Amino acid sequence: MEEKTKIKEFLCEIISLPGISGYETPVTNAIAKAWEPFVDEVKVSKIGNLYGIKRGSPSKDGKPNKRLMLAVHMDGIGMVIAKISGELLYFAPIGGFDPRILPGQFVNIHSQKGDFPGIIVQLAPNLLSESYEGKPVPLDQLVIDTGLEEKMVKETFRVGDIISYANLPQELPTDCIAGHSLDNRASVAAVTQCLTELQHMRHSWDVFAVGTTQEETAFLGGATSPFDILPDLAIVIDVTFAKGPGADGWRTVALESGVSIGYGANLHPMLFAEIKQLCEQLDIPYTLSPQPLMSGTDADPIQITGAGVPTILLSIPLRYMHTPVEIISIKDVMRTGHLMAEFIARLSPDFIEKIVWEDEQ
Repeated sequence: MEEKTKIKEFLCEIISLPGISGYETPVTNAIAKAWEPFVDEVKVSKIGNLYGIKRGSPSKDGKPNKRLMLAVHMDGIGMVIAKISGELLYFAPIGGFDPRILPGQFVNIHSQKGDFPGIIVQLAPNLLSESYEGKPVPLDQLVIDTGLEEKMVKETFRVGDIISYANLPQELPTDCIAGHSLDNRASVAAVTQCLTELQHMRHSWDVFAVGTTQEETAFLGGATSPFDILPDLAIVIDVTFAKGPGADGWRTVALESGVSIGYGANLHPMLFAEIKQLCEQLDIPYTLSPQPLMSGTDADPIQITGAGVPTILLSIPLRYMHTPVEIISIKDVMRTGHLMAEFIARLSPDFIEKIVWEDEQ
């Protein structure tokens, strides 16, 4: 089976799983299983971060290898039961989304008695607290109906039960995939592709592939994993806004436009220059992603950990972010994975000594 097909199947598998921020275990287990053949060690930290560790070639002077961290967050957005009223479940968000996307969505409610299907609906106009004619119904006026009678609802569910989207991935005819949680499991697939390619490459640095937790809610994994790993460099892989209806401006990039390279105050300028130059050498298409403030990704806490970790942000174009029908191109996933593998293979043992902060004017 060709590599692209394998990556596509793996990505479809992990976006079919729950893995809401703070409750990542189902997807953590699937990623760990996928990474095991490609790394020397897999472990999970005490707060749920996943580490796939691939050792580099032993150094000639016997000193420990330098460490490169590849950080991708595993968690996705979802919901939690906030109130039970009769046969209906009211809910609150975990992570950010627009309530307008929710009516008619099928979901899974994960209770102590098992997983149960439900559908998000809005109440009839005469039952709403006020008239919302011509306006979206707010989140607190939406409910989940499971079809169960009131007695069974109270016996089955409790406040605090987690809710995830139930829609399955859809392959589109343009080498694209639609589904939920592609933010950021598309990047997990890119790191998996990178680890696959590294099987056939020599590299002098130790590689720590990290699946971080709770990026959507607290940047928990991004803030804590560098203290575990003590990386010398970090590459953070996430998604960025792709062009689409109503999103054609300078802050978006086209699907299938390759890797989007972040640059700005919280990203290292030398790593930016190195990655950009490598894309040009390898003829990998890329776009530039200005980050005038914080990036809103794990790159923010990672680069300011301790004395600082030189960090670069790579992003995969994605349409309809934080909806159940996000869309990415497999080509962009593969290109991102290939770029990282080539960068790692080219890292010399003394690369860290060459790093200086020289901002371009």
